[in-house]
Amino acid sequence: MLNALKLIATAAIYCAAMAMPAFSANPYFELKASPGATAVAVGADEYAAIGQTEISTTIFVLNDGEHKVKGVLMRDLVKYSGGTGEVVKLIALDGYEMSVPMTDFVKYDAVVATEIDGKPLSIRDHGPAWLIYPVSEHPELNDTVYESRAVWQIKSISME
Repeated sequence: MLNALKLIATAAIYCAAMAMPAFSANPYFELKASPGATAVAVGADEYAAIGQTEISTTIFVLNDGEHKVKGVLMRDLVKYSGGTGEVVKLIALDGYEMSVPMTDFVKYDAVVATEIDGKPLSIRDHGPAWLIYPVSEHPELNDTVYESRAVWQIKSISME
């Protein structure tokens, strides 16, 4: 009888955990505000504190029209973290690295997206976080330079 109760309790806990939103307990990425700083985990709580935005834009690798992209503006993330430096280095889960000039985030409303078209980004969907430029608002962004800077599956962000 005791084993049956343990099994039922374990199953209930497992089912409850599986029903939770995908990112409720897990960070999106790690963030280092400056060289030598300790990396901190950034997740849904930090996004709520920073304030999220939504833009409609085409997305380089999704050649199927405009999408509603939700996340935080990179410049707001930098400001929130107290970040310093002239370059933001993004590292993806697969090891891809890209250094992006801070001026991109002053000039453009680039979003560190965690949701597209109302759906949270999973690793399969280029998530959990993806740097997306507002290409529809700024045609000059439709260029391979900015496409290479639009890092998906972001694992870490650091200011350099």
